[in-house]
Amino acid sequence: MESILIQANAKINLDLKITGKRKDGFHLIESLFQSIDLADFLSIEKSKRNEFSGAKICQDSQNIIFRAKKEMEKFCARKLPCRIHLQKTIPISAGLGGGSANAAALMLGLNKIYDLGLSQQKLIKIGVKVGADVPFFLYGGTCKIGEVGEKITAVRIKLPEFFVLFRPHKRMETKKMYELYDKTGKDFLTLAKELCPDIKKLEKYFSQFKLKLKMSGSGPTVFCKAKDYRSAKMVAENYPKFNGDIFICRPKNKALEIIK
Repeated sequence: MESILIQANAKINLDLKITGKRKDGFHLIESLFQSIDLADFLSIEKSKRNEFSGAKICQDSQNIIFRAKKEMEKFCARKLPCRIHLQKTIPISAGLGGGSANAAALMLGLNKIYDLGLSQQKLIKIGVKVGADVPFFLYGGTCKIGEVGEKITAVRIKLPEFFVLFRPHKRMETKKMYELYDKTGKDFLTLAKELCPDIKKLEKYFSQFKLKLKMSGSGPTVFCKAKDYRSAKMVAENYPKFNGDIFICRPKNKALEIIK
């Protein structure tokens, strides 16, 4: 295999609690992750030198995709040169795990095109060094997540047909949100309401439909469940003058899908 194209699906947090903090500074969590069909696409091709094209969201040195590549090379004790093309749809700094999904896709892709033969457990072992959410994206579907992200248990729960996501145009960096949590003791949703007044308005709006507002990760994306497309469309279309992006999404049973 010389090249691969992977669909990297976003996630939402159906539930999230911070349960403690380790001595190394990492926070312990209990969460329920759900893959959804909002996705980025990562194309990876063998090459004699490294090349990157597509969505340029930060400097290469700060890009989680390249951090994943370095960890893979370190684990395998060899260089893995490739051309990478990233087509983004998942908003950044939105609590949807787009960066982690891309990192996991890169790891899966390198494992395939270079025939490395790494098991899922070995990829997860590498992934936890790259980012706390990366191990989930090597698993996908509906999972309980524990510790700093590496404890993953697949679960079966009743899911709605659709989720309606509202992403305000307000970036919330995960690191800064954890810092605010440490300083104030307030949960992410409370902090997000203070930082982004649109979330308070959305909570009131959802209540008109007797729907409960949930927030994904450290925000600012909030969402509700919808039993069918008609209900989802009604919620998505009737909020006045929303300054952000609205997505109607279905749950998925995979986080990464090989297209070709």
